[in-house]
Amino acid sequence: MEYFVQNFQAFFLVFVRINAMVVIAPFFSSGMIPFRLKALMSFLFTLVIFPVLGTGTIEVPSSMGSYYLLVIQEIIIGVLIGFLMTIIFAAFQLAGQFFAVQIGFGMTEVIDPLAQVSIPLIGQLKNLIGILVFLTINGHHFLIDAVYRSFQFAPMFSASRGATGGIMKYIVYSFSGMFIVALKISLPVVATIFLVSVSMGILAKVAPQMNIMMLGFPLKIIIAFAVLVLITPLVIRIMRVALERSFEFINGVLVNWPA
Repeated sequence: MEYFVQNFQAFFLVFVRINAMVVIAPFFSSGMIPFRLKALMSFLFTLVIFPVLGTGTIEVPSSMGSYYLLVIQEIIIGVLIGFLMTIIFAAFQLAGQFFAVQIGFGMTEVIDPLAQVSIPLIGQLKNLIGILVFLTINGHHFLIDAVYRSFQFAPMFSASRGATGGIMKYIVYSFSGMFIVALKISLPVVATIFLVSVSMGILAKVAPQMNIMMLGFPLKIIIAFAVLVLITPLVIRIMRVALERSFEFINGVLVNWPA
């Protein structure tokens, strides 16, 4: 106990970085988990990680102003690690948004318990599937390991122009990958609904006496869900590959961190 008391300032810096990651990262940041429980998890993670790091990993400044700046730097690193993983889950929600509008589900929105925002019902379904895949491949273990390794590769955050440009490059790559993953997941359903819409348009010209609007709306929903059930194994595989690539991407960010 004396060890933690004597090194409380260094212990607090480790706690701040881990807590920032927990507040932002998927699964840990769920609104269904109380804030006190999140703080307790961060504290327990810090209790395990801090003795392994040792006091020499983090240099505590003597002045209070420098210490405040160091706390802000730790928050930025933790938030960045969690944010890079959150982007891929935004791709899952975006995939649901792509074809929810096509089948008329754009107005049916629910509250996402993870992000606390309104998203389409299909997007919430994709997000829950992504969470299950994330837990299946031990993504929560990876995030804990990533924040541990960040103390080795990124002991200090450099705010120089070159460092900021490198980090922005990684963020741009993440956002571009988000749209690619969303398009891969939603393309089969969107393409099928497009063909159905073209067929209904041709049918409206051939038989104008038919009420194509009333017939086409339930038909699109039935076909969309049928295709969605058929491609579920493919969607899970795409999500798994996307999450594993995100893990590799975060590893690359940490290894090339401008310390």
